[in-house]
Amino acid sequence: TARKLLLVRDGSEAIAKAVRHFWPDAVQQECLVHVERGLCGKLSWKHQKEVVERMNRLRRVQGAEAGEEAFEELLEYVRGKNLAAAENLESRKDGILSFHRLNVPATLNVTFLSTNHIENVMRNSRGMIDKVCRWNPKTDQLTRWMGVALLRAQEGFRRVRGHKELGQLATALGRAGSAASSLRSSSAPPSRPSAGERS
Repeated sequence: TARKLLLVRDGSEAIAKAVRHFWPDAVQQECLVHVERGLCGKLSWKHQKEVVERMNRLRRVQGAEAGEEAFEELLEYVRGKNLAAAENLESRKDGILSFHRLNVPATLNVTFLSTNHIENVMRNSRGMIDKVCRWNPKTDQLTRWMGVALLRAQEGFRRVRGHKELGQLATALGRAGSAASSLRSSSAPPSRPSAGERS
């Protein structure tokens, strides 16, 4: 059974476009940490606390309905302070609420509503290889050093918060993938398979 790919990304439209090209059925979740930073950067400092509180509520709530309510509350507040920021926020609504719309337990929100877990790996790996000044292709130095760096970063990995609910997430992505497959059944297949399809 096809299972949709879940991809957590920042607000880059280039990344979003590339994902739509190669995995058109993917669930793209925009990092809420990046969303919050962007909003705070567009508002006066005296309004930033309210934005953070509303973003924290959005992070806590579970499911599509509660997510919609929290988002609309945030949007309404931002609209009263900066119309351009509100319009930008509203245009990104689907990416911001993608994970909520899977209707999985909120215990998974900490892991899947931000790119922190990805950035931690990148930061720890960079700390390992930053001082390497010679990449000899004849001895495959790039692959070796990256392997060592990722193994070192792995030492800091922690169990996913809400890991017992990962099965429910897999089921939700499977349902979404099956629905997408049925919609495509009467048309030509995509150039690349959806994530989770097996040959």
